[in-house]
Amino acid sequence: MPNDHLFETVADYLRTELFPDISPQSQHVFLGLYRLIVQGSPVTLSDLSVALVINRSTLRKVLGKVDPSCLQYDEKDSIIAFAGLNQAPAPHRFLFDGIELYTWCAFDSLFLPHLLCGGAQVAQVSSTCSVTNATLQLTVTPQGPKNIDRATTVMSFVMPSPDQHCGNLRRAFCNHVNFLASPEAASIWKERHPDTAILSVKQVFELGRMRNQVCFKDVLSTSTGQNAPSVSDSQTSLNP
Repeated sequence: MPNDHLFETVADYLRTELFPDISPQSQHVFLGLYRLIVQGSPVTLSDLSVALVINRSTLRKVLGKVDPSCLQYDEKDSIIAFAGLNQAPAPHRFLFDGIELYTWCAFDSLFLPHLLCGGAQVAQVSSTCSVTNATLQLTVTPQGPKNIDRATTVMSFVMPSPDQHCGNLRRAFCNHVNFLASPEAASIWKERHPDTAILSVKQVFELGRMRNQVCFKDVLSTSTGQNAPSVSDSQTSLNP
């Protein structure tokens, strides 16, 4: 059922339409925020300022431009979730470096290990089929998914308009991107959601790599997942 033509269509959409041009400074902040959230404790503005060597006024300006649906705060106004990675319970369990976290959609669980630092950058992912409620488990590394416990697992994917994406990321995108236990389950899902594409887990992982390359092109080495030397050597340019 996974379709190569649909994969190319989604890939082109990710490259050209879904994500806006993000400044190097914002890329630096977003990547740093992911890497603090994954440590398992709520992230204060002071935490982020110290970790990134950027003053809090600048951080407020950068975060102030982020759509509210992409950030989640606790009762003390510390950040507990950002753009798919969540310390609070969410649909997909994401065990990383011994810390239990969650992701908003199945896509998040595939692209995040390439961005994060810790251990061997390996995540143990647990989810459920959105049609059958069967438990699904797999391991995700920066090189790709492995140990998928159900070989028949596929995924749904959706392409919201940029306006929908900016309005509410989780409603427009995350809620429609799920693991499905089999092609039969995928057929049922597609009958209910005709605007979605059905892709293999490996295809969606490759889309995640593309997503990272587009979003973090100035601060991330696409081969290793670590900070690109050309950016980390010029951090002073990121400060006001």
